[in-house]
Amino acid sequence: MIINVLTSMRRNPSRGKRKSLSNTNHVFIYVLGLSIVDLVVILHLPFLVVDLLKGQWLFGTAMCKLYWFGESISKLISSFIMTVLSWDRYLAVCSPVKSILIRSNFVAVIVMLTCSLLAVILLLPVLIQATVFKIDKIKMIPLMENTEELRESNLLGTTMSKCMFDSDAMFTLYTFIVGFVLPALFITFFYSRVIYKVQKSSRNMRGPRNIFDKGRRDTSTHRVQQVTKRIIAVILFYFFCWTPQWTLNILSQFNLIHVSWMTPALSSLFFIAHLLVCFNSAANPVLYALINRELRQQHVMAMQKKRQSFSHATQGALEFVARHTHKSGTGPSSPRKAMVSPQGGLGQCPVHAHSIVVT
Repeated sequence: MIINVLTSMRRNPSRGKRKSLSNTNHVFIYVLGLSIVDLVVILHLPFLVVDLLKGQWLFGTAMCKLYWFGESISKLISSFIMTVLSWDRYLAVCSPVKSILIRSNFVAVIVMLTCSLLAVILLLPVLIQATVFKIDKIKMIPLMENTEELRESNLLGTTMSKCMFDSDAMFTLYTFIVGFVLPALFITFFYSRVIYKVQKSSRNMRGPRNIFDKGRRDTSTHRVQQVTKRIIAVILFYFFCWTPQWTLNILSQFNLIHVSWMTPALSSLFFIAHLLVCFNSAANPVLYALINRELRQQHVMAMQKKRQSFSHATQGALEFVARHTHKSGTGPSSPRKAMVSPQGGLGQCPVHAHSIVVT
């Protein structure tokens, strides 16, 4: 997916060769960033699988910190980028002209850097506090360094290592709000507005003037339905994949459920919730690429409809002028008769205007 995005960016230059309202090169930057952070989320999965199979953490304290920090920051940035993409699609559909300066490569890079910096600041406690704990797997008690309990457990071979991040309630609450609640609200709002705008534009289309216009309208209606379905699918997919993990985290943090190596059923639920997030990360770039293509088509159709409406208005004005000029030039001494001759001039304007509409 990353290679495909880079190839698309090379084939769709946004500056130099062409400039257009329908340029979407900045969207490739967002999708590229989303692909990278989602790849990082998926790359953490093997460490989790090894930890579950071996029953302990085997990769040391430094990797433990990187594991927790990398996974957490990738998930948070992924939510941020999904929110930004919904905002960008909202601007592209609802305010394509006014937002042309905002929907640029420069702004996209600034937004990506801001999201990354904000995620790093919010998740610094993870990097600081994540560590490897020694635990007696028989007594199920933590073992402190340089203690008799640790030496005894080592002699008996009952010591195991666990990579853990012991977060407090405040940290869990604000990451829940910033990383899930707010993105979910913004994504739902922006895409709801997009659906409303697209469907409203479809309803406001004029009735078919001929069989060709009817075919175009049917095609437009089909595309609107496709856009609506895919946007709803993205919203539902987001909630489906992220809600279980955040729900379990909140319940565990406030001691409504107790999850440990002694509760295999709940541990399995946490693992499944983690797999859902990884599945979301794997599917995100594909889903957003599909939505971007459909919305880009809708944007082009909207611009074509505006040009067609302008052509209809121009046709009516030219026909009125032609009729008025023809009437005023029918008199025996009219000096304007040559201007409306069949060989050229204004007399040909209705024909040209009609040909514009038919083709």
